[in-house]
Amino acid sequence: MQVKISTLAAALAVGLITSFTAAAVQAKPQAPVEIVGTVRAQQATLKIAFESAAQQVNVRVYGVDGLTVIGTESPVIGGTFAAGQVMTLLVNYKPGAGTSNLAVQVDGQFDGKRRSTISSFTVQDGQATRSSADSSTAPAISVDGRGRRIAILPAQTK
Repeated sequence: MQVKISTLAAALAVGLITSFTAAAVQAKPQAPVEIVGTVRAQQATLKIAFESAAQQVNVRVYGVDGLTVIGTESPVIGGTFAAGQVMTLLVNYKPGAGTSNLAVQVDGQFDGKRRSTISSFTVQDGQATRSSADSSTAPAISVDGRGRRIAILPAQTK
């Protein structure tokens, strides 16, 4: 009888571990949109590309760590967008001291399901954060005609 109980306990433990592992790997589905932007001293240009048709779309922009959005924080309420459509937003803001962030949230009905996506853009004293200490060699971040983020690198000098 002792063997049957321990075998049952082991089977239950393996089942629980498997179910916990599956739950940890499975993430909440994101809204099928791509959010890219260019951050300047007090204004950001954001491009939101819809990869599938969407209804009842809400777009919210807000500041984190001291950044304050100037104007409306909800530029789109209840919007409808076709697959492939790209929306451009100009967001004015006052950066916080040091490092702050501009966050963008898009939620809506995509393929009959409510989904949401959030992107954040880091601002350092009013400028986009540089990954290199030497700003002359740091890439300039821009957006191409299809709304994809690209890095423009300076030419190498000898």
